[in-house]
Amino acid sequence: MMRKSNSLLLKFMKEKDNEELISEVYEKVGSSLGRVFTAERDICIRNIMEDLHSRQKSSHVRSELALISNMARTIKDKNIRHGLMEKYDKVLNEIKELPTSFADGDILDPKIADLNTVNLKDRFKSGDHLIICIGRSCGCGGNEIGFALADKLHMNFYDVSVMNEVFKQQGGDEAAQAVATFQKKQKITPSKSVRSFAKYHGLSANDVLFFDTSKFLVQKAKEEDFIVMGRFADAILTNNHIPHISIFITAPERRRIQRFVEINQNITVKQAKKWIESEDKRHLKTYKFYTGRKWSKASNYDLCINSASYGINGSVEMIMRMLDLEK
Repeated sequence: MMRKSNSLLLKFMKEKDNEELISEVYEKVGSSLGRVFTAERDICIRNIMEDLHSRQKSSHVRSELALISNMARTIKDKNIRHGLMEKYDKVLNEIKELPTSFADGDILDPKIADLNTVNLKDRFKSGDHLIICIGRSCGCGGNEIGFALADKLHMNFYDVSVMNEVFKQQGGDEAAQAVATFQKKQKITPSKSVRSFAKYHGLSANDVLFFDTSKFLVQKAKEEDFIVMGRFADAILTNNHIPHISIFITAPERRRIQRFVEINQNITVKQAKKWIESEDKRHLKTYKFYTGRKWSKASNYDLCINSASYGINGSVEMIMRMLDLEK
């Protein structure tokens, strides 16, 4: 199956029209992101294939696809946009057939799977954009669910990788570095604190990133429908009186640890447990600091999903039914 899927994908990617999909999208939208074949074409294709062979790296491919589809949907010419999105859908479907695809490695636990019925009032007025904020615990498949939902709803998708690219363009490498720093658990020494204070006019790099994220999300809310992963988006939009749907996705720790080990094959169960617990604590701390709310507390969200009960596709379908947006 893997050999057949890989050969199909390689053949597909080497066809001229499909090979040019990324370049064509950038050309049509006039983007200066500059992420089109940064080396020899064959080398880039080989690197992509290597990422597709690794479940651990498949999230990189997902983020790249999100960037391309986000830009393609901004093309005003309907015929050009439709043609490019058809190519995009074909690429996406090919990738989904791979055993190592980001669509693989479900979180579903059949032992606890049970159908739940949830209804949510329609809070959006005419002219409001549909915005879905998804918080998630580490290892629960939240990013995969968010990406699949965005693709099904034909909405733009923003996770940390996509937003990192956006901030690179808006603020250069320093802004992107702030994103990376925010993601790492780095000890802040007095000297680092002083340098950061001077660079950002009295604000820490994390504070600047939070305010930049707030500005970005508020502006996007005026322009388009989108799904955003984390980034305190639910609290930011609430504080700015912008209607949205807030969802939190999690799963039992044992299942998250198991899935983390399945995807990261060089990680032991003990290491996975330590990493997941550390990430959960970090999210709890930073969310409280910037929002005043308790991260993962059910009453702070419109819907909480145990992804082990539904799996990735089942979670997407349940959200669609809840929003009465079946397509």
